[in-house]
Amino acid sequence: MSEKIRLIGGFHNEVYYLKDENKILRISEVNKTEQSILQELEWMEFLQKNGIRIPLPEKKLRNYNGRITTFFEYIEGNPVEVKNQGFWNSKTFEKLGRILGKMHALSKNFEVAEIHRPVWTKDKPDVFSIKSNLDPGLKRIYDDLMGKLLFDPVAVDTYGLIHNDFHQGNLIVTNQGDIVVIDFDECSYNWFAQDVAVFFYHAYWQQQSFNGMTDDFCQEFLHSFFAGYQAENLLHEITIKQIPIFLKLREIYLYQLFLQKWDLDQLEEWQKFTLDNLKNVIKNQMPYAGILDFSVYL
Repeated sequence: MSEKIRLIGGFHNEVYYLKDENKILRISEVNKTEQSILQELEWMEFLQKNGIRIPLPEKKLRNYNGRITTFFEYIEGNPVEVKNQGFWNSKTFEKLGRILGKMHALSKNFEVAEIHRPVWTKDKPDVFSIKSNLDPGLKRIYDDLMGKLLFDPVAVDTYGLIHNDFHQGNLIVTNQGDIVVIDFDECSYNWFAQDVAVFFYHAYWQQQSFNGMTDDFCQEFLHSFFAGYQAENLLHEITIKQIPIFLKLREIYLYQLFLQKWDLDQLEEWQKFTLDNLKNVIKNQMPYAGILDFSVYL
Protein backbone atom coordinates (compact mmCIF):
# COMPACT_ATOMS: atom_id res chain seq x y z
CA MET A 1 0.00 0.00 0.00
CA SER A 2 1.29 3.45 -0.93
CA GLU A 3 2.32 5.71 1.93
CA LYS A 4 -0.40 8.34 2.32
CA ILE A 5 0.68 11.79 3.48
CA ARG A 6 -2.07 14.24 4.36
CA LEU A 7 -1.55 17.67 2.85
CA ILE A 8 -2.47 20.98 4.42
CA GLY A 9 -5.46 22.18 2.44
CA GLY A 10 -8.87 23.79 2.58
CA PHE A 11 -11.95 23.24 4.69
CA HIS A 12 -13.98 20.93 2.49
CA ASN A 13 -12.03 17.88 1.31
CA GLU A 14 -9.33 15.53 2.51
CA VAL A 15 -6.25 15.72 0.27
CA TYR A 16 -3.31 13.30 0.40
CA TYR A 17 -0.03 12.74 -1.41
CA LEU A 18 0.47 9.08 -2.35
CA LYS A 19 4.23 8.80 -2.14
CA ASP A 20 4.77 5.47 -3.95
CA GLU A 21 2.40 6.35 -6.79
CA ASN A 22 3.45 10.02 -6.93
CA LYS A 23 -0.18 11.11 -7.15
CA ILE A 24 -2.62 13.31 -5.28
CA LEU A 25 -5.70 11.70 -3.76
CA ARG A 26 -8.75 13.83 -2.99
CA ILE A 27 -11.64 12.53 -0.88
CA SER A 28 -14.66 14.75 -1.43
CA GLU A 29 -17.41 15.90 0.87
CA VAL A 30 -20.44 13.65 1.15
CA ASN A 31 -22.67 15.94 -0.93
CA LYS A 32 -20.56 15.68 -4.12
CA THR A 33 -21.93 13.53 -6.96
CA GLU A 34 -19.98 11.59 -9.57
CA GLN A 35 -21.61 13.61 -12.36
CA SER A 36 -20.55 16.88 -10.74
CA ILE A 37 -16.97 15.72 -10.26
CA LEU A 38 -16.72 14.30 -13.78
CA GLN A 39 -17.78 17.68 -15.18
CA GLU A 40 -15.11 19.36 -13.05
CA LEU A 41 -12.51 16.98 -14.52
CA GLU A 42 -13.76 17.59 -18.07
CA TRP A 43 -13.39 21.33 -17.49
CA MET A 44 -9.84 20.83 -16.21
CA GLU A 45 -8.90 18.70 -19.22
CA PHE A 46 -10.38 21.30 -21.58
CA LEU A 47 -8.32 24.05 -19.97
CA GLN A 48 -5.15 21.95 -20.07
CA LYS A 49 -5.61 21.19 -23.77
CA ASN A 50 -5.93 24.91 -24.43
CA GLY A 51 -2.80 26.05 -22.64
CA ILE A 52 -3.68 26.41 -18.94
CA ARG A 53 -1.24 24.50 -16.76
CA ILE A 54 -3.16 22.27 -14.32
CA PRO A 55 -2.58 18.89 -12.63
CA LEU A 56 -4.08 16.33 -14.98
CA PRO A 57 -6.91 14.34 -13.38
CA GLU A 58 -7.75 10.67 -13.74
CA LYS A 59 -11.37 9.87 -14.57
CA LYS A 60 -11.35 6.77 -12.36
CA LEU A 61 -13.68 7.76 -9.57
CA ARG A 62 -14.33 5.55 -6.58
CA ASN A 63 -17.07 5.73 -3.98
CA TYR A 64 -15.62 5.53 -0.47
CA ASN A 65 -18.42 5.35 2.11
CA GLY A 66 -20.49 7.87 0.19
CA ARG A 67 -17.51 10.11 -0.62
CA ILE A 68 -15.94 10.27 -4.07
CA THR A 69 -12.20 9.74 -4.42
CA THR A 70 -10.32 11.36 -7.29
CA PHE A 71 -6.67 11.12 -8.37
CA PHE A 72 -4.57 13.94 -9.84
CA GLU A 73 -1.10 14.35 -11.26
CA TYR A 74 1.42 15.43 -8.62
CA ILE A 75 3.08 18.74 -9.51
CA GLU A 76 6.56 19.33 -8.12
CA GLY A 77 6.79 22.92 -7.00
CA ASN A 78 6.31 25.48 -4.27
CA PRO A 79 3.46 27.61 -2.94
CA VAL A 80 3.29 31.29 -3.81
CA GLU A 81 5.39 33.28 -1.33
CA VAL A 82 4.08 36.83 -1.10
CA LYS A 83 7.18 37.87 0.84
CA ASN A 84 9.39 36.90 -2.10
CA GLN A 85 9.61 40.17 -4.03
CA GLY A 86 11.53 38.38 -6.77
CA PHE A 87 8.27 36.64 -7.62
CA TRP A 88 5.47 38.65 -6.01
CA ASN A 89 5.73 41.64 -8.36
CA SER A 90 4.10 43.35 -11.34
CA LYS A 91 5.47 40.82 -13.82
CA THR A 92 3.80 37.95 -11.97
CA PHE A 93 0.57 39.92 -11.45
CA GLU A 94 0.31 40.46 -15.20
CA LYS A 95 1.02 36.78 -15.83
CA LEU A 96 -1.70 35.77 -13.39
CA GLY A 97 -4.10 38.18 -15.06
CA ARG A 98 -3.36 36.50 -18.37
CA ILE A 99 -4.05 33.07 -16.87
CA LEU A 100 -7.41 34.08 -15.42
CA GLY A 101 -8.35 36.07 -18.53
CA LYS A 102 -7.60 33.07 -20.73
CA MET A 103 -9.62 30.77 -18.45
CA HIS A 104 -12.62 33.08 -18.77
CA ALA A 105 -12.16 33.35 -22.53
CA LEU A 106 -12.05 29.55 -22.80
CA SER A 107 -15.17 29.31 -20.66
CA LYS A 108 -17.09 30.85 -23.55
CA ASN A 109 -16.20 27.85 -25.73
CA PHE A 110 -16.75 25.07 -23.20
CA GLU A 111 -19.95 23.24 -24.07
CA VAL A 112 -21.78 20.59 -22.09
CA ALA A 113 -24.94 18.67 -22.89
CA GLU A 114 -26.21 19.09 -19.35
CA ILE A 115 -24.89 21.18 -16.47
CA HIS A 116 -23.89 19.31 -13.30
CA ARG A 117 -22.02 22.11 -11.54
CA PRO A 118 -23.53 24.75 -9.20
CA VAL A 119 -25.24 27.52 -11.19
CA TRP A 120 -25.90 31.11 -10.14
CA THR A 121 -29.25 32.27 -11.49
CA LYS A 122 -31.48 35.23 -10.81
CA ASP A 123 -34.04 32.81 -9.40
CA LYS A 124 -31.42 31.14 -7.18
CA PRO A 125 -28.63 33.61 -6.42
CA ASP A 126 -27.77 31.92 -3.10
CA VAL A 127 -26.32 28.98 -5.00
CA PHE A 128 -24.08 27.78 -2.15
CA SER A 129 -26.72 28.21 0.58
CA ILE A 130 -24.69 30.78 2.51
CA LYS A 131 -27.71 32.77 3.66
CA SER A 132 -28.96 30.07 6.02
CA ASN A 133 -25.78 30.41 8.11
CA LEU A 134 -26.13 34.16 8.67
CA ASP A 135 -27.73 36.17 11.47
CA PRO A 136 -30.66 38.45 10.51
CA GLY A 137 -28.47 41.56 10.12
CA LEU A 138 -26.02 39.84 7.79
CA LYS A 139 -28.89 38.25 5.87
CA ARG A 140 -30.21 41.72 5.04
CA ILE A 141 -26.78 42.84 3.82
CA TYR A 142 -26.37 39.63 1.81
CA ASP A 143 -29.78 40.06 0.18
CA ASP A 144 -28.99 43.67 -0.68
CA LEU A 145 -25.71 42.68 -2.36
CA MET A 146 -27.34 39.86 -4.30
CA GLY A 147 -30.15 42.21 -5.28
CA LYS A 148 -27.65 44.51 -6.99
CA LEU A 149 -26.57 41.67 -9.28
CA LEU A 150 -30.12 40.97 -10.41
CA PHE A 151 -30.14 44.10 -12.57
CA ASP A 152 -27.12 43.01 -14.61
CA PRO A 153 -27.68 41.01 -17.81
CA VAL A 154 -26.21 37.51 -17.77
CA ALA A 155 -24.05 37.41 -20.92
CA VAL A 156 -21.13 35.50 -22.40
CA ASP A 157 -18.70 38.35 -21.66
CA THR A 158 -19.57 38.55 -17.96
CA TYR A 159 -20.65 35.07 -16.89
CA GLY A 160 -19.62 31.44 -17.38
CA LEU A 161 -17.93 28.44 -15.82
CA ILE A 162 -15.32 29.86 -13.42
CA HIS A 163 -12.76 28.52 -10.96
CA ASN A 164 -14.63 30.17 -8.07
CA ASP A 165 -11.68 30.04 -5.65
CA PHE A 166 -8.83 31.53 -7.67
CA HIS A 167 -6.16 32.85 -5.30
CA GLN A 168 -2.48 32.33 -4.49
CA GLY A 169 -3.28 29.44 -2.15
CA ASN A 170 -4.51 27.49 -5.16
CA LEU A 171 -1.42 28.10 -7.28
CA ILE A 172 1.82 26.13 -7.49
CA VAL A 173 5.06 27.56 -8.87
CA THR A 174 7.17 24.87 -10.55
CA ASN A 175 10.96 24.78 -10.44
CA GLN A 176 10.88 26.02 -14.04
CA GLY A 177 8.82 29.07 -13.04
CA ASP A 178 5.51 27.90 -14.52
CA ILE A 179 2.32 28.68 -12.61
CA VAL A 180 -0.06 25.75 -12.13
CA VAL A 181 -3.69 26.29 -11.13
CA ILE A 182 -5.09 23.69 -8.73
CA ASP A 183 -8.26 22.93 -6.73
CA PHE A 184 -11.18 23.24 -9.14
CA ASP A 185 -13.50 21.63 -6.60
CA GLU A 186 -15.69 24.74 -6.28
CA CYS A 187 -15.92 25.54 -10.02
CA SER A 188 -19.38 26.81 -10.90
CA TYR A 189 -21.35 28.88 -13.35
CA ASN A 190 -21.07 32.37 -11.96
CA TRP A 191 -20.03 35.94 -12.75
CA PHE A 192 -16.44 36.46 -13.94
CA ALA A 193 -16.20 39.22 -11.33
CA GLN A 194 -16.26 36.55 -8.62
CA ASP A 195 -12.89 35.15 -9.74
CA VAL A 196 -11.36 38.62 -10.10
CA ALA A 197 -12.60 39.76 -6.71
CA VAL A 198 -11.51 36.62 -4.87
CA PHE A 199 -7.99 36.86 -6.27
CA PHE A 200 -7.62 40.52 -5.32
CA TYR A 201 -9.18 39.87 -1.90
CA HIS A 202 -6.61 37.26 -0.90
CA ALA A 203 -3.68 39.00 -2.58
CA TYR A 204 -4.39 42.23 -0.68
CA TRP A 205 -5.09 40.38 2.57
CA GLN A 206 -1.73 38.62 2.53
CA GLN A 207 0.09 41.71 1.29
CA GLN A 208 -1.35 43.65 4.23
CA SER A 209 -0.42 40.86 6.67
CA PHE A 210 3.15 40.24 5.53
CA ASN A 211 4.44 43.19 3.54
CA GLY A 212 2.48 46.35 4.26
CA MET A 213 2.67 49.22 1.72
CA THR A 214 -0.89 48.46 0.65
CA ASP A 215 -1.62 51.70 -1.25
CA ASP A 216 1.32 51.16 -3.59
CA PHE A 217 0.39 47.50 -3.84
CA CYS A 218 -3.15 48.25 -5.07
CA GLN A 219 -1.79 50.40 -7.89
CA GLU A 220 0.88 47.89 -8.91
CA PHE A 221 -1.25 44.78 -8.54
CA LEU A 222 -4.48 45.95 -10.15
CA HIS A 223 -2.86 47.84 -13.03
CA SER A 224 -0.67 44.85 -13.92
CA PHE A 225 -3.35 42.22 -13.32
CA PHE A 226 -5.95 44.06 -15.40
CA ALA A 227 -3.42 44.56 -18.21
CA GLY A 228 -2.72 40.83 -18.29
CA TYR A 229 -6.40 39.94 -18.15
CA GLN A 230 -7.30 42.28 -20.99
CA ALA A 231 -4.57 40.76 -23.15
CA GLU A 232 -6.56 37.50 -23.10
CA ASN A 233 -10.18 38.48 -22.57
CA LEU A 234 -12.57 41.41 -22.59
CA LEU A 235 -12.77 42.99 -19.15
CA HIS A 236 -16.38 44.12 -19.34
CA GLU A 237 -17.55 47.27 -17.58
CA ILE A 238 -20.15 45.18 -15.72
CA THR A 239 -17.36 42.96 -14.35
CA ILE A 240 -15.50 46.04 -13.10
CA LYS A 241 -18.67 47.40 -11.52
CA GLN A 242 -19.40 44.10 -9.76
CA ILE A 243 -15.96 43.68 -8.11
CA PRO A 244 -16.85 45.64 -4.90
CA ILE A 245 -20.02 43.55 -4.55
CA PHE A 246 -18.14 40.27 -4.79
CA LEU A 247 -15.45 41.51 -2.40
CA LYS A 248 -18.14 42.10 0.23
CA LEU A 249 -19.72 38.73 -0.58
CA ARG A 250 -16.30 37.13 -0.06
CA GLU A 251 -16.12 38.67 3.40
CA ILE A 252 -19.54 37.25 4.24
CA TYR A 253 -18.61 33.84 2.85
CA LEU A 254 -15.39 33.67 4.88
CA TYR A 255 -17.07 34.92 8.05
CA GLN A 256 -19.75 32.22 8.01
CA LEU A 257 -17.19 29.58 6.96
CA PHE A 258 -14.86 30.40 9.85
CA LEU A 259 -17.78 30.30 12.29
CA GLN A 260 -18.59 26.80 11.09
CA LYS A 261 -15.07 25.38 10.86
CA TRP A 262 -13.16 26.98 13.74
CA ASP A 263 -13.47 25.84 17.36
CA LEU A 264 -15.15 28.94 18.79
CA ASP A 265 -14.34 27.87 22.35
CA GLN A 266 -10.60 27.75 21.66
CA LEU A 267 -9.91 30.56 19.22
CA GLU A 268 -6.39 31.87 18.81
CA GLU A 269 -5.90 35.62 19.00
CA TRP A 270 -5.53 36.01 15.24
CA GLN A 271 -8.77 34.08 14.74
CA LYS A 272 -10.64 36.32 17.20
CA PHE A 273 -9.27 39.39 15.42
CA THR A 274 -10.25 38.01 12.02
CA LEU A 275 -13.83 37.27 13.06
CA ASP A 276 -14.29 40.63 14.81
CA ASN A 277 -12.77 42.52 11.90
CA LEU A 278 -14.88 40.70 9.30
CA LYS A 279 -18.08 41.32 11.23
CA ASN A 280 -17.21 45.03 11.61
CA VAL A 281 -16.34 45.70 7.96
CA ILE A 282 -19.40 43.77 6.73
CA LYS A 283 -21.93 45.44 9.01
CA ASN A 284 -20.46 48.90 8.38
CA GLN A 285 -20.26 48.29 4.62
CA MET A 286 -16.62 49.38 4.52
CA PRO A 287 -15.18 49.13 0.98
CA TYR A 288 -12.44 46.54 0.70
CA ALA A 289 -8.99 48.13 0.45
CA GLY A 290 -10.86 51.44 0.51
CA ILE A 291 -11.65 51.11 -3.22
CA LEU A 292 -15.09 52.08 -4.54
CA ASP A 293 -14.28 52.26 -8.24
CA PHE A 294 -11.89 49.74 -9.79
CA SER A 295 -12.02 51.38 -13.22
CA VAL A 296 -9.36 53.86 -12.10
CA TYR A 297 -6.80 51.03 -12.26
CA LEU A 298 -7.42 50.15 -15.90
